[in-house]
Amino acid sequence: MQRFLIAAILLAFEFNVSAAETPQVTLIQGEHTVKCVIDDEAFFAYQFDVGRRKPFFLPVAAPGAIELLKQQLASPSDEPGATASVFVVQENAEIHSGDDVADHAKFGDILTATKIDGTHVFVSEKKGWIHQHDVIPLLATVTRLINDNPPKGVPQKDATYYDHPHHKGVWLSVDEVNGIEYWSEKGKIVNRGVKLVSSSGDSAIMQLTNDWVDDDDQPVVHEVTTVTVFPDRLINFSVLFTAGEKPVTFGDTKEGMFAIRVPNSMREFVGGGPVVNAEGIAGTAELWGKASAWIDYSGPVGANRFGVTLMDAPENFHPSRYHVRDYGLFGINPFGAKAYSGDAEPAAPLALDPGQSFTLRYGLYVHTGNAAEGKVVDVYQQFTDVKH
Repeated sequence: MQRFLIAAILLAFEFNVSAAETPQVTLIQGEHTVKCVIDDEAFFAYQFDVGRRKPFFLPVAAPGAIELLKQQLASPSDEPGATASVFVVQENAEIHSGDDVADHAKFGDILTATKIDGTHVFVSEKKGWIHQHDVIPLLATVTRLINDNPPKGVPQKDATYYDHPHHKGVWLSVDEVNGIEYWSEKGKIVNRGVKLVSSSGDSAIMQLTNDWVDDDDQPVVHEVTTVTVFPDRLINFSVLFTAGEKPVTFGDTKEGMFAIRVPNSMREFVGGGPVVNAEGIAGTAELWGKASAWIDYSGPVGANRFGVTLMDAPENFHPSRYHVRDYGLFGINPFGAKAYSGDAEPAAPLALDPGQSFTLRYGLYVHTGNAAEGKVVDVYQQFTDVKH
């Protein structure tokens, strides 16, 4: 009996250790943002109601960002994207001097890190310490930052080149809905609410409610997106679209639907990729407009290589195609049959009666290395198993 009791105690101890070692995902909501933290390291920020034409996720970080920042501070690299700058992802973030709060930093501030001590980063502009979960190092971001005053006349391969200002981080929009061009931001998507369904655990869930409005600010389409975040940096997006009080037509356009804009150094025509799909086909020129279970877009940022995978759920109303470009746009879209096929297929718009709905589900996965190193095949299986 004593032997069995000891075995049970050991089993319980092993279970508790394993549970304690399971990475935790935490969502923290502010007035205009939601910050996601995985084991004390910031993963992304969701920005809403910030005076833009749509809500979006920006920045989004690859794993191990703080460790990479430590390496950069210890042995600086001059590779494109290598920097000691950090993006503040906490509203009214505390800056410490000793045991006291000496100052605050605003969300979106870009500060210079000079050293790291434990869980805190010293930022020179504020002459104090900020917690590591309140910043994302730019050398580990997989999203291009917004630049409202880009330089003019610089070559496309230049690190400061900036095009398509409507490409903001990770976003959801499409042209044309009842003729309104939401993708190009001629139409506006307004956030109506953010709810943290499950704010912390071995996964975390938030629900986003947005209205796609017309020129009179009346809802054309209601969008409810349930976002589930996993500790391996897989994000599941389950999107419910419901027509407003009038009939709605989603036009057959290549300009959509769920997309990310990668930083300049990761662009295929700069960093070289690889960009590859589930069938092993490589290169944006070959992959553009084709359907696949997933596409992985990888490239360098500084001395490191990161990848982003977009995934199509098998239960979607038909396979989506990829709007993937060598200049850094990477999207997935259920529409655009005519454009993507070079007019070989007829246009296939989607019409909804008032109050009628449809659902899409997509995945986004952020990893280090290429698709094989990031174990994309295994994570896609995880994505298909998500209960949505």
